[in-house]
Order: sequence, then structure tokens, then C-alpha cells
Amino acid sequence: MTETTANYDQTWKEAITQYFESFMQFFYPNLHKKIDWSKTPISLDKELEQITASSQTKKRYADKLFQVWLLNNEIIWILIHIEVQSQYDKEFTQRMYIYNYRSFDLFHKPVISLAILGDEDAKWRPNSYEYGIDDSFVKMQFSIVKLLDYQWEELTTSNNLFAIIVMAHLKTKATTKDFTQREQWKWNIVRPLYQKGLTRFDIINLVKFIDKMMTLPPPLQTTFNQKLEQHEKELNMPFLSTIEEMAEERGEAKGEIKGARKNCQNNIIKILSNRFNNVPELMSDSLKKIEDMTILENLLLASISVNSLEEFQKLIDAELQQNQ
Repeated sequence: MTETTANYDQTWKEAITQYFESFMQFFYPNLHKKIDWSKTPISLDKELEQITASSQTKKRYADKLFQVWLLNNEIIWILIHIEVQSQYDKEFTQRMYIYNYRSFDLFHKPVISLAILGDEDAKWRPNSYEYGIDDSFVKMQFSIVKLLDYQWEELTTSNNLFAIIVMAHLKTKATTKDFTQREQWKWNIVRPLYQKGLTRFDIINLVKFIDKMMTLPPPLQTTFNQKLEQHEKELNMPFLSTIEEMAEERGEAKGEIKGARKNCQNNIIKILSNRFNNVPELMSDSLKKIEDMTILENLLLASISVNSLEEFQKLIDAELQQNQ
């Protein structure tokens, strides 16, 4: 990836991981209503790796797999694929089919396949895969969302965090040859975040997502950083500035991987302590044994919505058992 190559895949994956319920509510509201959100969804990254490895296709970094509980207590898996290519991909529907049947073949779980199409071809709307002859055939149909269909006014008035992600995606696509214009749009998207009544945590996350996707050459990135820093000073923003938070994430300030791991573990303990008063020492010790940042980030998200310390300990134990 070059310095000014947009990072769509990783941005989408991180956003979905941290805000899965908001993702479902924004893009698939009907399915969202059928899910029991009082039960914490489980991100199945290891299972997804097995599925994609077995499919004999290139791994797609924006793919996500979750286990959820429906309101009738049925367990289903939701497989999400983000397609950002700007040209026709004849293997796309086949890949959707392969991932779906491989997940059922390996784990015997019903899978709901969803696709977000972020390309620029308004006519390309693949939503099924089939093969066969005469009366003997197989067909799989999946639900798609085309980002081009969203109206800008609709996005700017939405209170859902993924409206911001869609705005960043569309304007990144539209400015592939004009980075000056991209810097202007990046600022136009980021600045209103401070007036939307969002939490500090959500603002920092959204700025990170936008910054990672709407990549700029160093001089323009410096211009953007200066605008953001000045804006936060004018608003008397508390805690660390967003720029410092972004720098830490890149490893330019303190921590790098080891520090990020420790910070994530500490944040999990802080959230649980605020919600449930005392966190058992055994839980803290168990958490320190987990070094995979993806797992820790998933646990950080779970700590915000988990129903009890006992439930959270089960999540930790499950991860430790998988790594043995």
C-alpha cells in the first residue's frame, strides 16, 4: 500500500467489529429487529480464517463473521462481505457461495450472507449464484447494499455512525485523483462530528476510521491535523487530543504493539470496573494472557454491552481455550 492509497478494507472491518449493532441497524434494519441484542454477538475471526483458507480464494480483509441470537433464541451466523472493487468481478458471486457453503460444511451452522458493494458501477448489483442443468440446480441468493444509492442529505442527517463511514467511502472514491479536494472533504466530514452529541470515544474512533480511509500525502495530512488540533483547542476538548490518539495508534507516540495491548487490557478493566464495581483479580490475570490485538479489541467492545462479569469471564475462557 502506497502512502496515499485509500485503506477501505481495514477501515470497514474495524468499524464493523466495534459497531456491529449500528452496522446492522443502518444497512439491514429488518434483520436488526429480529436479533436479540441483549445477548452479546460473538466475532468469529478464527472460524472465518478456516472458511476463507478452505475456499481456495484470496482472503478478503473486509470479511467479518458473527454469531448472534435471534429473538426466538435461534443461533445464526452472519457473514458480511465488503466489496470495494471499481470494476466487474466475475468471481464475486462464486466467492459468496463458497464462503457460505464452507461455513456450513465446516461448522454445520446456518449462515446469512450479506454484501456491501462500494464500487462505482451503478449497474453492477450481483445478488445470487447458481449452477446446474435442467431440474437439477443449486441457487444461493444474498442481500446486498449499494453505497452509491445513498443520498448525501440522507447521510448528513442520520444519527447512525455508519452514515459517516459511507460518506467517507464515497468521497474517498470521488477524489482518487485530487488529494487537495480529498483533504477538504475529509475536514468537511470530520468537523460536524463535534456537534452531533457523540461521546468522546465515538468521535475519536470515527476520526481514526476516516483518517485511515481518506489517506493524504504528508503535506495535506499535516494541514488536516492542524485544522483538527486548532478546532479541538477552540472547543476546549478534554483528555488527549484526537491527533495524539491517532499518533499512538500508528505507533508514532508511545506503546506500539506492546503498549497498545496493555492499553486495551487496561481499558477493558476500567470499563468493567465502572459497570460492575470490582473486577476479580483472576479475571485481570486471565485477560493479561491474551496477546492477540484483534481478540482484545473484540473483548473491549463486548465489555461495553456484556450483561455480567460471569458472562465476560466465559468469553475470556473461550478465547484462552481456542489458543491452547
